[in-house]
Amino acid sequence: MSETTRAMTAGSHAILMDYLFPGDGLEAAAVLICNRGTGRLGRRLLVADIICPPYEECRRRPDEVLWPFAETVSPELITEMDRRNQSLVTIHSHPEGEAWFSPIDDKNDRMLLASVSGWFDDERPQGAAVMRADGLIRARTVDETGAFAAIQTVAVVGDDIKCWKLAAPGPAEPHESRLKQTFGQGTLELLRGMRVGVVGCSGTGSIVVELLTRNAVGELVIVDDDALDTVNLNRIVNGTSADAERQAPKVLALRDAIDRIGLGTVVHALEGVTDSAAIVNALVDCDVIFGCVDTAFGRYHLDCIASAYLIPYFDVGVDLDADGDGGIHSADAVAHYVHPEGSSLLSRGAYTMDQVTAELWRRADPAYYDQQRLAGYLAEVGEDQPAVMSVNMQASCLAFNDFLARVAGFRLDANSDFNTQRCRLVHGSFENDAAEGQPHRLLQPYMAAGDHSLLVRNNITND
Repeated sequence: MSETTRAMTAGSHAILMDYLFPGDGLEAAAVLICNRGTGRLGRRLLVADIICPPYEECRRRPDEVLWPFAETVSPELITEMDRRNQSLVTIHSHPEGEAWFSPIDDKNDRMLLASVSGWFDDERPQGAAVMRADGLIRARTVDETGAFAAIQTVAVVGDDIKCWKLAAPGPAEPHESRLKQTFGQGTLELLRGMRVGVVGCSGTGSIVVELLTRNAVGELVIVDDDALDTVNLNRIVNGTSADAERQAPKVLALRDAIDRIGLGTVVHALEGVTDSAAIVNALVDCDVIFGCVDTAFGRYHLDCIASAYLIPYFDVGVDLDADGDGGIHSADAVAHYVHPEGSSLLSRGAYTMDQVTAELWRRADPAYYDQQRLAGYLAEVGEDQPAVMSVNMQASCLAFNDFLARVAGFRLDANSDFNTQRCRLVHGSFENDAAEGQPHRLLQPYMAAGDHSLLVRNNITND
């Protein structure tokens, strides 16, 4: 596989900052136990546990740290790692500010990690990382021969999104100058290096795709299982009557439109939903996911994927209640942000497991679903809501601007205050909510589980 990403939660990053930089100017080291995610283009190392050897058992200097590996990584731990197919990554600090590995690091990493790779009978990656005093992390893998391979992306997922890319993109294009002026060179370079997933390409999803394309995002993974039709032309950006007449798959129509725009965004178009292994693997490669779906199962499965693979997740929703006679009782544009250590969409009541169960039965056996629904044993599956393009745009812009705020850090208030945003058009009000709380008890055991997550893999059908 050509790409490697390492991801951790903001909580794990904070633990490492506190331990690796105690304030004495000396290096310190820790061990990260990582689960793995399998993508189409690469692999994702997910920090599941941190082991910090006591300072007094280490020989610490400003330019080197020696620590008791055998006492820190016990034979029992190695056996458990082998059973769980986990990887080991060492990390140490550079208090003087150097952001890359020193010749001393090269020698120590080859000596230690090449032998670690020999413990296992497969080619699972082992790695090493350095952390700078400002929190920036660089990382690499080390194989059994001692060869190094750079880890291209290190991500920290929390209320703020930190994503350090190794490869810098080329010079900015003329159409990107205003973005650079507004959010800075660093944000522009990050967006150009990002791969963003968009699940659902209809009323809100097509708008999110447009926003990402026009704002220089380098790659898009777009997912939908439906085709364009004349009834939804009024709410799908870049959809045409010609597309509708030939029943073009939405993802292919959007891909062709982005190619015609010609701003350089690379599009991976996938037909299907997230119960496909191929689509889950494609989303594992993404730095961020936008969910633009109107089903409980879609939201539930994206909740599970975001938690298991430590991927920031933005959910876009519209809540319209029309009276059928030209009047509107309510019209709300809603955007949620979800990260693994915070409350999920399930915790917030954006869907219920009863709704998920009902939708799955309706897909698997419509006759049984109707029978059980009428008997009161299954929930009513919601009908399509009326579509209003302006409300769709409002919801999509709420989510997209939230994404920009979390990667660029331009808000005056803390990003944690905006985990749920709701624009109430009928009431003329805007509400934002911290959405405080712990991960849902259903999801919490599988946080950072990667490919071991039963919640993700048990909801995949055969492709």
